[in-house]
This record gives sequence, C-alpha cells and structure tokens, in this order.
Amino acid sequence: MTFSRTEGHAFTVWVEPEGDCVELPQAQRAVFSFRGPDGMDAQLTHHPDRLVIWRPPDTEVWLSVDGDEFHQVAGFADIPAPGLDSSGAGLSVPIRDIVEDLFH
Repeated sequence: MTFSRTEGHAFTVWVEPEGDCVELPQAQRAVFSFRGPDGMDAQLTHHPDRLVIWRPPDTEVWLSVDGDEFHQVAGFADIPAPGLDSSGAGLSVPIRDIVEDLFH
C-alpha cells in the first residue's frame, strides 16, 4: 500500500492498534507492507485529516518512508495486541472499538 504527498493537503496515516503514524506532507512517500496469513485483509478508515489502517490479526506491518529501508511498525510477535493477535490476551470488547472510541 503506497501513499504519496498531495500538494496543499496535509494528513496522517495511522496503523492500528499500535498507533504508529506517518505525517504527510512531511514525508514525500510512505510504503506499507503487510506480512502474514491475512495480510490482504487490512481495512481502512478515512477521516478528513487522517487515514487509519487496521491491520489484520497476526500480521506484521513494515514501513518505508521516502525510499528508506523498511522497518517494522506494527504486529510484533513478542508484543501481541490484546483482543487481536492469537497470542494476545482476550478482551471483552473488540480492540478496534476501544481504539476508535479513545483516539479516532
């Protein structure tokens, strides 16, 4: 998934539930790579000033900004997201509901 800067329109791309973000136009281009069994099932939520990427369970998210090397920004195996990743703690409410209520 690639996002490029649009002249005169600043916005932020968030990766949830970890909350990592990239601000455009500070970055010229952001490329996200999803690695996992359901990597193609990422969902997007659009807001006037931001785009939120909801990663699938057990999926690593890697990011390259302006052509730099990729680095992992979400989906860490040693820090599973509660209520999302298979090795994460269970929650009584879906983690997406919690994150949306608090931050978006």
